[in-house]
Amino acid sequence: STAMARTSDHVAALQLAKLDLNQAIQAAQTQHGLKVIDIELDHKKQQAVYEIKGATAQGEKVKLKLNAADGQVVEQKPDGKLDAKDNERLAAAKISLSDAVAAATKAQPGRPFEAELSQHLGTVSYSVKLITADNKEAKVRVNAADGSILPERPRAKK
Repeated sequence: STAMARTSDHVAALQLAKLDLNQAIQAAQTQHGLKVIDIELDHKKQQAVYEIKGATAQGEKVKLKLNAADGQVVEQKPDGKLDAKDNERLAAAKISLSDAVAAATKAQPGRPFEAELSQHLGTVSYSVKLITADNKEAKVRVNAADGSILPERPRAKK
C-alpha cells in the first residue's frame, strides 16, 4: 500500500540522516536566519534531504534543502512574500518549532521526520509526524500558543 511505502521511505531517510529534525531546524535558524514554518525529511536518490520552508526577518519566504547527512545546503531559493495566513500563524505561535517537536516526542516517543505550523479547527498548531519504535507513522498536534498536546480528531469516513 502507498502509506506503507511512504512509511518505509521515511524509515530509510531516518537511517541515512546524521542530523535529526531539531538539528536541521537549528541549522536553518542559525546559519540561514529562517523562522521554520514547515520541514520534512525526504528520501531521494539514496540521499536523505530536509526540505524546509521558512521566513526571513524581512517577511520573505525561502525554500531550503539541506543534506541530512552533513547539513550542507543542496538548494536555496526565494519563494515570494509571506502571505497573511503565514504571518498570522507565526504571530500566534508562542513556542518554537523545536519546542513543539520536543513536546510531541515526549507525548509520543519516536523519531520525528516532519513538522509544520498550521491551523487546525481554529487553533494554530504544529503538526509533528514521527516513526514509532515499531516503525509505524504517528502524528501529534501541539498547540502553538502553549505547547499543550491537542487531541487527534477522528477523520470522517468517506
